[in-house]
Amino acid sequence: MLTNLCRLLLAAVFVVSGFVKAVDPKGLLYKLQEYATVFLPDVNIDETLLLVAALALSAAEFVLGVLLFMGTCRRFSAIAALAIMLLFTPWTLVLAIWNPVHDCGCFGDAFQMSNWATFFKNALLLMMAAFLWVKRSRIVRFISTRGSWMVTLFAIVYVGTVQYNGLVHLPVMDFRPFAVGSDLNEGVHDVPAEYKLIFRYEKDGKVVELDSEGAPDSTWNYLGTRSDIISEGVPAKIENFFFMGMERGDDISERLLGDSTYTCLLVIADVTAADESRADKMNDIYDYCVDNNIQFYALTSSLDEDVELWRKHTGAEYPFYAADNLLLKTMVRSNPGLLVVKSGKVVAKWNVKDVPELYSDNSEEDVIDEYADFYQLLKKVSGDTNINSLFHWMFMLFTPLLFIFLVDVTLCRIRKEKKEPAPDTQNETEK
Repeated sequence: MLTNLCRLLLAAVFVVSGFVKAVDPKGLLYKLQEYATVFLPDVNIDETLLLVAALALSAAEFVLGVLLFMGTCRRFSAIAALAIMLLFTPWTLVLAIWNPVHDCGCFGDAFQMSNWATFFKNALLLMMAAFLWVKRSRIVRFISTRGSWMVTLFAIVYVGTVQYNGLVHLPVMDFRPFAVGSDLNEGVHDVPAEYKLIFRYEKDGKVVELDSEGAPDSTWNYLGTRSDIISEGVPAKIENFFFMGMERGDDISERLLGDSTYTCLLVIADVTAADESRADKMNDIYDYCVDNNIQFYALTSSLDEDVELWRKHTGAEYPFYAADNLLLKTMVRSNPGLLVVKSGKVVAKWNVKDVPELYSDNSEEDVIDEYADFYQLLKKVSGDTNINSLFHWMFMLFTPLLFIFLVDVTLCRIRKEKKEPAPDTQNETEK
C-alpha cells in the first residue's frame, strides 16, 4: 500500500513537472541560461545545446512519470527516480543556502516556490524514491511487461507534440502574466502591505496597547507606538513595463493600460534573429491597422542600427519602441509575435506565422472582406484558455493510456488462452 502510494505521488510530481516544462521549452531555456550566467559566467554555452538540454529534461521527467504511473519498467523507473532526486536535492540545497536565483524553475511558470520550500519538497521526494527502490517488487502493474513499449512510445510522442507546439507555434498553456485574458493593470502595480498602528501606554507598572491614539485618561504615560502588519504586500508580476519610442522618445506604457480601443503590439525581441520570411505578413497587418485606425507598435530590445537594417531589408514602416529584453520574451515566446491589447487586457496572441492571412489571390473586394473577418477575430476576447487546454491535454493523455491498458489486457487474455490446452484435448491426454 505505502509502496504504491509513494509510486503514484512520485508519478504525479514527475508528470506535472515534465509537462509544464514541455509546454514552454523556451522558458526552460531562459532558466538554464540564467543558471549558466550565475554559475559559469566565463563560459559561453551555445544556445542550441541548452535548448536540447531543456527538451531532454522535460521529456525525461514526463516519460518517467508515466512509467511510474503505469507501474511498468519497475526496476528502471525506480532507479531513475532515485537518481534524479539524488541529483536535484543537493542542487536545491545549494540554491536555498546561497539563493543565486529566486526560483529554481522546477515547475516552470506554473508554480512559484521559494528555494527552501523546493529543497524540503525534494528531500521528501528523495526519501520516497529511496523507499520505492527498495520495495520496487511490490509495485502494482497497470500494464504487462510486453506492453511497456506501447506506454513508452506514447509518452514520448505525447511530450514531443507538446514541445513542438511550444517551439514552432506558442505554448499550449500560458502561465505568464501576458496570457490571453490577463489584465495587465493588475500585473504592473504592486499591492502595498497593510499595517496597523498600535499605541502603548503605562500606568503603575501596567502597560496597555490601543489601536487608536489617546490614553484612557491623563494619568497614563505614553510609551510609544509600533506597527503590526495586517497583510503582506505583493510585488508586481510584471517588471520594467515601459516602452520608449526610438524616434520620439515617448512612453506608451500608460496608454496601453488605459486605451479602450484595440492596439496591436508586434514583439520582435531581437531583430537580428527574427524570421524575415514573415515580413510581408507583418507589413500587411500594419497596413490594415493604419486603414482601420488601430494603433500599431513594434517592440524590440535591439540596437538602433539593427532596427534600421531590419527596416531596410523588410520595408517596415511601423514605429519601433524600445523595451526590456526579458519583458519581451515574457510577453510572447515567438520572435516575432503579435499581441492585441484593449483597455490593458490581452485580447489575442499569436506567433506571427499563425496570424490569419490578410491577402488572397482574389479580387480587391475579397481582400476587404478578409480584413473584416480579421477585425471580427480581434473582437473575440478569449477567456481563461488554460482551463480548456488543461482538460484537453488531460483527455489526450489519459484516454490513450486507458486504451493501451484495455488492449494489453485483451492481448494477455489471448496469450493465456493459447497457452492453456482445450478441455477435450486435456482429457485425451489424461486417457
